[in-house]
Formats: sequence, C-alpha cells, structure tokens
Amino acid sequence: MEPAARQQSASPALGLALGGGGMRGWAHIGVLSVLERYGLRPGVVAGCSAGALIGAFYAFGYSVEQMKQLMREQRTRTLFSIRLDGQGLISNEPLRDYLRRHLHDCCFEDLPIPFYVIATDLESGKEVVLSRGPVVEAILASSAIPGIFAPLELGGRLLVDGGLCNNVPVSPLVHHGARYTIAVRLHRERSTLEPAGLKRRRSRPEEERRISLSMWSERFSRTFRTRRNNRQPNSFEVLGRAMEIVVTQLEGYRLQACRPDVLIVPEVDHVGMLSLWEEKEDIFQSGVRAAEAQAEALKAIAKRLVPAKAFAVEENHA
Repeated sequence: MEPAARQQSASPALGLALGGGGMRGWAHIGVLSVLERYGLRPGVVAGCSAGALIGAFYAFGYSVEQMKQLMREQRTRTLFSIRLDGQGLISNEPLRDYLRRHLHDCCFEDLPIPFYVIATDLESGKEVVLSRGPVVEAILASSAIPGIFAPLELGGRLLVDGGLCNNVPVSPLVHHGARYTIAVRLHRERSTLEPAGLKRRRSRPEEERRISLSMWSERFSRTFRTRRNNRQPNSFEVLGRAMEIVVTQLEGYRLQACRPDVLIVPEVDHVGMLSLWEEKEDIFQSGVRAAEAQAEALKAIAKRLVPAKAFAVEENHA
C-alpha cells in the first residue's frame, strides 16, 4: 500500500505528540480522524513507542483511512515472536519486516512532515530525540521495553523505550517552533492491580479461543489471565504494571513542565501495556470519543489555523 496525497497541506504551526502505550496506540488513529474532521493537519509530529509507530505512518503520508485499513488487516501478535538467545523475551524482527514493507527504508530527512522519535539511552539514562537517519530503527528503539525486547544499538548508543523519559513528547514540538500543541496520553492513574482487560476478556470467551491459536500466543495469553479471586498477580502483570506506574508518574511531571494546548486522554485502561488482544476497533473508537470530548478546544485552534472556507466545509461534514 502506498501513502495517499493529503487533500490539504499540513499546518506548520500545529504540533502533535503521540504517547506510548502498546496496543493502546490504536487510539491515536481515532484521534487523527477527528483532527482531520476539523481540518487540523499537524505540521510536526513527535511520538514515543506506539505513538512513534503511528506518527511515522502519518508523517510518511498515509491517510487515516489507509491506517485504519492496515490496522484491521494486520494481526498484532504476528508482529512478534519468542526469542531464545537471552537478549529479551520477544523478537521484533517480524515488526521490523512489517515496517520496512510499508515505510520502506525511509529516513527522517525524507519525510514530508517533520518527525521526532523519543528513546532512552540505557547507559546514561537520558532522553534521546531521534530526528535523523532510518525511521524504522528509531521506532524499534523507542518501543524496546526493557526486559521484553533487546536494546537497539543506534548511533553508538544502546537505546530502549522512550517512555522511561518522555512518553508524551510535547517538548520537541515546542523546540521545533509549533505555536499550538495537541497531545494524546494513553495512561491514567489506576487504583488497583487487577489485570487490565480482565472483565472484557471474560465476557468474550470466543475471542480468547481465536487469539490463542498459535503456540506462543496461547502460552502468553494463559500467563496474562488471572482469576478474579487470586490477588497475587503473575510476573508479567507485575512487569507491565510496574512500567505503567513509572511511565504514568513521569508523564505527569513532563506534562506539567511542558503543557500542551489540548490534552486528549482516551479511556483505554482496559488494555494492558503488554496486551496482544485484538480489540482494535474498540480502542480506535476510544480515541474518537476522547478527541470529540475536546471538540471546543480543537475548534478554537482550527479557527486560528484553518482558512474560514475550509473550516466551514469540515464543519458541514462533521
């Protein structure tokens, strides 16, 4: 599939930050669909982990409809495989192949929209903002959850998940010169350690059977499931929740220090960080609803950035 030309040029004054969150990242496409409804086409994008993946497709030129089609066609669990070499639990080679197939071997310098990807330097612990070189490798580095995926060596540094430093990267947009910023956050505070998505999976046993067709997926889905009366979570739930705690706390600090003009927070708490459950349509709609909840703020930005005639057309199609 080749990216389609956009009907309207992007606004260089508008920046979009897409946060990380594993499978929750499908909500970003729902948010983008609402932004485009109001004629808001970001002229600079920054992403972390799952946000880096969606942001790369958008910056490359894929339309929202094309991204939705790719979302529906691709089974998420087929993008990963077990690795037995001691360098992480899961191999991202299938994901690398998938990204290269759709993004080719493009570099940041080739993208029609400026794009920034956030990773973490494993040795120094510092944030790394990637904006040059191969885009696919940057996405893989930004998504390398410690202990799950092996660190990725890039530019002489060992890089891991950018969520450890800046999971909702508004600051690169500001440094780029964006006048208005919109951020999408996929984490919010939770008060319990109950595994995300437990209720939904119990109410859809046929989904469990369908997703557990492959051997490794079955093993992992059994690991993720915990009985409701068992208050002792398993190791994968602990790892996922520990990462979520760290990321959520850091997100709060970073968003206080660099506040976006509009913050969109989809309700995707039912999806765990390490989940591979195929609930894409539901997650997509969560993004749509969260963006629509910020309609007035989005319209206010649109009236400043979008020509009046174009904005009226977008309003009529809403």
